[in-house]
Amino acid sequence: MVVTSVGMNTAWGEMTSSIRRELDEQTPLQARLDKLASSIGKLGLAIALIVLVVLLVRYFTGNTVGDDGKKEFNGSKTNMDKVMDSVVRIVSAAVTIVVVAIPEGLPLAVTLTLAYSMKRMMADQAMVRKLSACETMGSATTICTDKTGTLTLNKMKVVENKAGF
Repeated sequence: MVVTSVGMNTAWGEMTSSIRRELDEQTPLQARLDKLASSIGKLGLAIALIVLVVLLVRYFTGNTVGDDGKKEFNGSKTNMDKVMDSVVRIVSAAVTIVVVAIPEGLPLAVTLTLAYSMKRMMADQAMVRKLSACETMGSATTICTDKTGTLTLNKMKVVENKAGF
């Protein structure tokens, strides 16, 4: 037996390196989820700004009352420390809305799910080169391949259909 190549120079090694290169590539689902996360983040930021403005206007117009039932802000009679405490509380409420609204873990969860699907498909003797294939093939009930077991053009057509009872 003559060994002509080992490690990453074999066919298996080349396939492994191509999988590693393509992990950074976004799948169509990831692209849509990133767009959704961006839209949710922008909406959350807009709502946070509206809440910030409304709460500041309510506070400085004297429409908020403290625990004792008195107005929190009473013009120049209000202590500056209390004003700063209230403003910091209002700003922190707005920042909390922004932080909660942005779904940071969504793309990571999708990537992990696709990687797990890729592992399961490989356990079923299916060679998977791209994560996006798991996204597409995960909902397939029947997979048609050529005699070598590969999908080459990703286009199939029925040549002959025989129905026998």
